[in-house]
Amino acid sequence: MQASPYLKLTLDNGVEIIAERFDTVQSVSIGMFLKSGVLHEKPELMGVSHFIEHMMFKGTKKRSPRMIASEFDRIGGYLNAFTAKDYCCYYARVVKDRIDTAVDVLSDMVINSQFDAEELERERRVILEEIKMYEDSPDEIIHELLGQNIWQHSRLGNPILGTAASVAGMKRDQIHEVFERQYVTGNLLICVAGNFDWDELKKLVEKKLKPLRRGTFKPREALVKASTTATVFQKDIEQVHLTLGTEGVSFSDRRRFALTILNAAFGGGMSSRLFQEIREKRGLAYTVYSYHTSYKKTGLFGVYAGTSMENLKDVLELFYSELEKLANRGLTARELEDTREQLKGNMLIALESTTNRMNRLSTGFLYNVEPQLPENTLAPYLKVNDEDIKLVAREILDERKMAITMIAPNADAAGILADSRFSGRTVKVGSLGRAFPSAS
Repeated sequence: MQASPYLKLTLDNGVEIIAERFDTVQSVSIGMFLKSGVLHEKPELMGVSHFIEHMMFKGTKKRSPRMIASEFDRIGGYLNAFTAKDYCCYYARVVKDRIDTAVDVLSDMVINSQFDAEELERERRVILEEIKMYEDSPDEIIHELLGQNIWQHSRLGNPILGTAASVAGMKRDQIHEVFERQYVTGNLLICVAGNFDWDELKKLVEKKLKPLRRGTFKPREALVKASTTATVFQKDIEQVHLTLGTEGVSFSDRRRFALTILNAAFGGGMSSRLFQEIREKRGLAYTVYSYHTSYKKTGLFGVYAGTSMENLKDVLELFYSELEKLANRGLTARELEDTREQLKGNMLIALESTTNRMNRLSTGFLYNVEPQLPENTLAPYLKVNDEDIKLVAREILDERKMAITMIAPNADAAGILADSRFSGRTVKVGSLGRAFPSAS
C-alpha cells in the first residue's frame, strides 16, 4: 500500500490530522471538518446542523461573539464556516506565525460554545431572515427544489437551511443534543495547508483539543432512488427559472473525471455549448449553465437557464438537442483538448490558495478517497478520451432519467413542457410557498 504523501496523525483521543506543508507562502489555512448536515438530520430538526454552525460564533466560556470576531481582525486573519448536505467545516486563514490563534479560537468554539438562550433566539431570527432571503431568490432556490425533486425519498433532498417551520420549532435542548452527539473526537478531521512547523502544530492541536468530548458518530448513508418528476412552481416573477437534473456520480466513481470535462464543455463557461447556443447565438437567456456535484454515494448533474415565457419552448428544444448531440457524438477533438487545458489551468491556479489546498485534504474523511498530490490529481482528467465522454453522456444525460423543475409566472409553463420533447411524464403544478416538504 502506497504511503500518504501528506503529514498524518491520529491523536490519542481519536482526532485525525492531515497536513500539507509548503514554504512558498506566508500564510496557513486550518479547517475543522465534521460529518454533519441534512443527510444526518431528523425531519423535525431539518436545518439543525446549519443552526449549530451559526451558534459556534455566538460565544464560548471565555469569549464573547465580539471577541471571536475581533481576534482575527486584530491579526489580519480570516474566520468562517459553511454547512453542506453531508458535512460542516470551520476554517481560518492566518499568517504563518499566528496559527496558534487560529487553533485556539477554533478549538474553543467546537468545545466550549455556550448556546446562550438569548443568543440562540437572536440567531434563530437571523436564520429565518436568511431563509426568506433565499426563498425570494428564484435563481438560487430553484437548485434546492431540483434536488428535492430528484431525491424525493432521501434526506439529501432536504434544504440545508431547514424550513421556517423546522427552524422556528427547534428547542435549545434538541439543538444542543445534536451538537454533543456530532462534535466528538471520532467525528473530527483537522486539515492544515501552508507554511507551518509540523512538530509545533501537533503539540498545539493535541493540547487545545484534549478537552473535546470523546466519542464516535455513525453517519447516515444515503440510499438514493432518483425521481424523474416534472414540477412547475408558480410565483409572481418575470422570468421562468428552468432546471433539468439527474443522478450524477459519487466522488469515488472513476466516471467523475469524464463527467467533469463533459460538464465544462457543455455548460461550464462562456465558451461552452449551452452558453454559445442559447445566449450568444440566440439571445434567449442571460444566465445558462450546467453543473455537477459529487457526494459519497451519489451525485447530481443539473442544467439551468433563466428565460422569458415566450422563449421557454425554444430553450427546452435547445436543451434537448444539445443533450442528444453530446450523447451521440461526444466532444470534438478541439473541445476535448481545450477543456482539458482549461481544467488544468483552473486546478493549478486553485493550488496557489492555501484554503483550496486545505479543502482538498478532507476527501479521505468525507468520501473514503485519499487526497492526491497535485500532479496525481490532474492525471485522470488528462487521460479522458472521447469514448469516455460518449459513455458517460449516454449513461448520465439520458433525458428520460431527468427530473424537471421550474419556477414560472403562471401554469402555462406546464403546457409548454408537455408539448416539448421532454413530454411523456406527469407534470405537477403548484405555488411556491414558504416551506419545503421533507423526506424521512
